Amino acid sequence: MKKSKTIVKIMISGYYGFNNTGDEAILKSMVRVFKEKLPGVKIVVLSQNPLQTSQSYQVKAINRLYLINILNCLRDTNLFISGGGGLLQDSTGRGWSILYYLGLILGAMLFRVPVMIYAQGIGPINKKLNKLLIKWILNKIDIITVRDNPSKELLKSMGVLKPAIWVSSDPCFLLKKKSINHIIKNFPDILELTKSNNYPLVGVSIREYKGNRTELKRIVAQLADDIIENYKAKIIFLPFKFDEDLCLSEEVLFLMKNKSQANILRARLEPEELLLLISQLSLMIGMRLHSILFSSMVNIPFIALNYDPKVKYFVEDLDLTELLLELNDLSLKIFRKKVEYVWGNSDKIKKILAKKAKNLEEKAIINNELVFEILKV
Repeated sequence: MKKSKTIVKIMISGYYGFNNTGDEAILKSMVRVFKEKLPGVKIVVLSQNPLQTSQSYQVKAINRLYLINILNCLRDTNLFISGGGGLLQDSTGRGWSILYYLGLILGAMLFRVPVMIYAQGIGPINKKLNKLLIKWILNKIDIITVRDNPSKELLKSMGVLKPAIWVSSDPCFLLKKKSINHIIKNFPDILELTKSNNYPLVGVSIREYKGNRTELKRIVAQLADDIIENYKAKIIFLPFKFDEDLCLSEEVLFLMKNKSQANILRARLEPEELLLLISQLSLMIGMRLHSILFSSMVNIPFIALNYDPKVKYFVEDLDLTELLLELNDLSLKIFRKKVEYVWGNSDKIKKILAKKAKNLEEKAIINNELVFEILKV
């Protein structure tokens, strides 16, 4: 293991520069804590959009595909961090990304740079080769933190036994709310939505998935109309992966009858700004994991659409499985019953979330304490 130098250099690999609010929230949390604890720290982030990442976080950013530049930078790096988020899985896209992230870890090991898996949600992992690679590579690294117990158990089942595996939580729990007025003043319709107390405001976060996309859009549109009519509410669609989710939100809005009572957030808010906006909701209907995480952080009741095991794991960790909605059993009738339940039990759910969010915030600190332990600072 390399000894810590006067100026510490940390390289961070993850799903950064793709305009995904959840991943950017993770990065923002990491960068803030590292800079506070380690004055003069040099942080290098591997990004799809290096210019945007560099300007947003005041760090050095390298194109995530420029392997030669990455290897050159690793030569004098004190710690390589892989995370957070769901990097080690082969169920989305073409399943190749897991080889990319494992390859970067191997590159760090080549230069004897300490490696940390940071607050990751592991899996699903379906291919036998990927399971063997994870066992071989992760048994040689320094430390692992995961954001849920099933991730730890999955690693153990694949034979990852040597490094310590800590169950922490998502780094976004260390974010703080931030004013959004300077952003949305240019969006009068959104400003009106967020400032009126005459009606409930319901957030909707929807994303692509492998199931029946057309049916999902139809049911969400019908439910949004129902909420507007039965609860005298207004709807705001919140894109978490901006371009992709924005397009899908527009398609749902097009299918609605009560379009005048719904809107889409078209401003690219920082994670802390979006957190503040979510704190003004009465209910979040969320498919993106971080829409549910953000709601939990500010004690806003939610209905979680279970498109991926990580959503289920998080809701189970909160002991609120009654707020989980299975997409393979999705119908307007079931959706309505969930909304009715949450609306009638809002105060009870808020109390549970307040207690759980505090615990998850404390667990998120573990990630950074272990970073500083590796660096001996």
